[in-house]
Amino acid sequence: MTVLLFVKDLVLATLGQMASLFAGFFIFGLLIQFVSQLSFRSLLNAFGSKGTYLVAWLGTPIHELGHALFCLIFGHRIEDMQLFKPDPNTGTLGYVYHTWNPKNPWHVLGNFFIGIGPIVIGCAALFALFYFLIPDSPQVWDSIVGGASQLEDGASVGSYFTVFGDTTLAIIRHIFNVANFSTWQFWVFLYLSICVASNIRLSWSDFKHSLAGLGCVVLPFFLINLISLLTGYASDRLFPYTASIVGVVYSLLILALILAAIGFVIIYLLAALYYRLRYKTVLNPFS
Repeated sequence: MTVLLFVKDLVLATLGQMASLFAGFFIFGLLIQFVSQLSFRSLLNAFGSKGTYLVAWLGTPIHELGHALFCLIFGHRIEDMQLFKPDPNTGTLGYVYHTWNPKNPWHVLGNFFIGIGPIVIGCAALFALFYFLIPDSPQVWDSIVGGASQLEDGASVGSYFTVFGDTTLAIIRHIFNVANFSTWQFWVFLYLSICVASNIRLSWSDFKHSLAGLGCVVLPFFLINLISLLTGYASDRLFPYTASIVGVVYSLLILALILAAIGFVIIYLLAALYYRLRYKTVLNPFS
């Protein structure tokens, strides 16, 4: 094996593992950010700054707790934290201010997980709502896990999209069926999950914060792949459950994106109706 071929295999293996593990967090986080911004703008334009509280009262504290939890895990010092303190002047709904030692690799690594913390905790909260409020939730969850288990490590991008598409249809069929519409649990789930899903998002500041710790995430994978190439031991054997675990997490992110989109449709229709009656014009969610 030539040096260039060795370096190529090393880089491709590392990038492939990083993409399969973490790319979805950024992709879905940014997509949810885009959709939720439309919801927040619709509420803001129609009802003023307090209109955003309709979905922010629950989602924002969960979002900030996601940051705070990983601050504690990675030893960052929390200087100030407000789980829900809207500021009409800046548009801020809550915040976590923290400090760290840039010379401490553990602290630097923490920046990555602190940035995506709201996605992790938000998905956990969404799953809890789903599990306790949706009738026959074990069957729905079985379908999600079953779809994710079809993935194998090293699966193609097309395979991921196929399984995620099937999983999305299964989620829609099981959750949004006529039988559920007659239960109060479903409607409580729908409202609370929209509040949570609309805040499972990755703001630009969160994105940049995660990138600050990305190097410390890449390094272990790089070293493992380096050793595996030198010894001839396939690195994929070290991550036998990677694809299925990632598939389950991504299924929750798909659910979050669906609920955020449903939330936008409902919010926009209500806000647009009020806006039309009051201002005699069409509400633009993009401005």
